[in-house]
Amino acid sequence: MMKEVNITWKPGAEFHEATTDLNAWHDFKAYGNIGFLTQEDLSLTDSLGQWFFDNQKRIYAIVCDYVQQHYQELLEESEFLDVFDEEESYPTPVGEVTEADMRAGDIFKLMQVSGFVLLNPEKNTLGIMFECAWDEEHGFGLVIQGDEVIKQEGATVAYCEWL
Repeated sequence: MMKEVNITWKPGAEFHEATTDLNAWHDFKAYGNIGFLTQEDLSLTDSLGQWFFDNQKRIYAIVCDYVQQHYQELLEESEFLDVFDEEESYPTPVGEVTEADMRAGDIFKLMQVSGFVLLNPEKNTLGIMFECAWDEEHGFGLVIQGDEVIKQEGATVAYCEWL
């Protein structure tokens, strides 16, 4: 479970960034401290944060269900298992993994959350960025709108610029 936290926003030219001391989100460890980003007016930051905390349990369930349902497909597309043709274990951004780890698909071992991109609460949309074992270059990102994942790609998809 994620504790209530103070989010300190810093204005930016394109994205406003927020720092936190969060080092986990429910069962996901954080890749560093979890950050927040938004392009919304900084006057909305309180409502952005409140929306996130009010909806995080639902969002967490959507993320877990989606990744567990699509994990094998993500792994196959990444061609990551090829590294084990020559290596017994492999260093990744989220730690050393073996082929058995990858095949087991323990998403809490293979993924670490790095940030959230918050949009106006009226849009009921959020981007999430992860570091992941199977794609060290691009990471993994989801965009959730309402109760469904509407986009999945590398971590940068979370920026939701196309919405």
